[in-house]
Amino acid sequence: MKVRRIVGLALAVAVALLGVGVVTSWAPDRPVEALTARWAQPPSQFVAVNGMRVHLRDGGPRDDPEPIVLLHGTSASLHTWDGWAAALKGQHRVIRVDLPGFGLTGPTPDGDYRLSAYVRFVVAVMDQLGVKKAVIAGNSFGGEVAWKEASSRSRSKRSVSRR
Repeated sequence: MKVRRIVGLALAVAVALLGVGVVTSWAPDRPVEALTARWAQPPSQFVAVNGMRVHLRDGGPRDDPEPIVLLHGTSASLHTWDGWAAALKGQHRVIRVDLPGFGLTGPTPDGDYRLSAYVRFVVAVMDQLGVKKAVIAGNSFGGEVAWKEASSRSRSKRSVSRR
């Protein structure tokens, strides 16, 4: 009985400490407008895509026939790629975008956060920017979106070539 009481007390203390930690570290989300002044300085821009105000940075030579599109991972933003963009923009057009639900882009109007919706989003951003062909790279979740977009593009090319 004594062991159960000690374990029960230890568990109660642990739960109480966890609760105190959550309460003292919780902070409400800040509105996008409050974050824009700090995180959307030039060369940031916003474009309308699928009913969203999409935050992106588009740098480097505009005449690059095959721009590089960089997609960030979960709980990140286009700023993940600052170093890469700085290194690449002298020779390549580099497009970085805040994916829906991250950074300054905000939520999707329809609440669709399936992988296929992110792939459609990336294609819509490229269409909005007039990009016909691109090298798409990503890390973490952005890597999965890039892979799915590339594989869906590859499948559609194969089906077109069979006709």
